[in-house]
Amino acid sequence: MKIFLLEDDFSLNKLIYNALEDRGFFVTSVHDGYEAMTQILNNRYDLYILDINVPGFSGHEVLEQIRKINKNLPVIIVSAQLEIDNISKAYDLGCNDYLKKPFELEELILHIKYHIKTILKNDVDKDIIDLGFGISFDLKDQTLYKHEHEIVLTQKEKLLLTLFINNLDKTVTSEMIHEYVWDNKEMEAVSMRSMIHKLQKKLKSGMIVNIRGVGYKLIKKDYL
Repeated sequence: MKIFLLEDDFSLNKLIYNALEDRGFFVTSVHDGYEAMTQILNNRYDLYILDINVPGFSGHEVLEQIRKINKNLPVIIVSAQLEIDNISKAYDLGCNDYLKKPFELEELILHIKYHIKTILKNDVDKDIIDLGFGISFDLKDQTLYKHEHEIVLTQKEKLLLTLFINNLDKTVTSEMIHEYVWDNKEMEAVSMRSMIHKLQKKLKSGMIVNIRGVGYKLIKKDYL
């Protein structure tokens, strides 16, 4: 899962970044609203954490832009601004949660888990996803197991498998893969095909289906 973090306090930014990375999340962190706008306009994330009072565009303005792109993905505001007007404005613009500073990191993690379960419909308390044929994927640790033996994955393979699992039995377009795994950065088409092929070999033949001209699909064992 990819999380976007906007926090201008460098120390707090690093603390949150490390805490999330330690729990298996892929995190993009920025310190000002200008960079935040650039990132959210060009990349896809699963959950956003925004401070309000930051240089450049405010957290409110970043939130407003996020909601123009996607109305459903969870957005958590973390702010020392406790005035009811600021809190009300954040909710009016579409935030899902407002966490007042200072807070415990574990409190933030609990809020993240709650929104993953209720909004993204992904039960993070069930860390191990059974893919059948003795294959499982630990979403928390981003670890693939085959007959209880760990199969080494690259960072991009972890992102790709997470994307497939979050869209199990649904077509994942090449554009979705390019955006989620490569952050829309320039890449050769052969790079995507090569990574799909390598991941397929680490799973079971036939689990990843090529939807010609559209993308790929990870299918359940029941349909193989």
